[in-house]
Amino acid sequence: MKPSLALACTAFLILNGCAPTKRTISLEETLASAVIDHKGEPATANHALNTDYLLLYFSAHWCPPCRGFTPKLVEYYHNNLGGQLFQVLFVSSDRSDREMQAYMKEAAMPWPAVIYHSEARKTLEKVYSGQGIPRLVLLDRAGKVVADSFKGQTYLGPNQVLEKLDSLLDRRKRDPAGVTATTGQILRATNDYKKRYRIDGFGSGPNGHLAFVNGKVTLEGEELDAGVVVETITDKYVEISAEGNHYRLKPE
Repeated sequence: MKPSLALACTAFLILNGCAPTKRTISLEETLASAVIDHKGEPATANHALNTDYLLLYFSAHWCPPCRGFTPKLVEYYHNNLGGQLFQVLFVSSDRSDREMQAYMKEAAMPWPAVIYHSEARKTLEKVYSGQGIPRLVLLDRAGKVVADSFKGQTYLGPNQVLEKLDSLLDRRKRDPAGVTATTGQILRATNDYKKRYRIDGFGSGPNGHLAFVNGKVTLEGEELDAGVVVETITDKYVEISAEGNHYRLKPE
């Protein structure tokens, strides 16, 4: 993505005082009641914040460079376990909610978005954007900026951010085939574990969160099989570890 391409979409996004003085906010509070899933249905903030890394995607259909980059981001999302190892959150700069919804559908965006008519969208633009689009901002769980399409006033492009994310994600986790460093065998991990371990639901007890795995009550720290350990249980997924890799299993 050349810097000149971004200039066509910059003027519309210049905000008064757009240079933020604070680059960390409470994402959970900001996104409360302000998230929709890829189908446009209401979703919880956790739907966008259940991974270690979050990509804020500032984009709009009226911006040609955005329409050129979005298919690449969709492909990256599908090829690198988006939604499990990282999440993307669409922050629309379209001119209306209707245009935003049409853009999501046309591009087949598989990730959640911020509700168009919400204070959250304005807040995210003010804190993390304001210079131009397409823009990716990579955040950690604390909302701290890890990588940005801009360095000061210089446009580096969204591909620079994806390269940074590549360096942060364990390549074995991102490999859809699940190649492990210990055995070198191809495990087909995602599909294999989904077939072996059915997540029927979640609950809580005196010892904390629990999950119903294959119809049985399961707690954190238990082994599902030899070497397959339940690391974390939330109200959305069960995270297991096996042969050095971590996988998140969700109800079908």
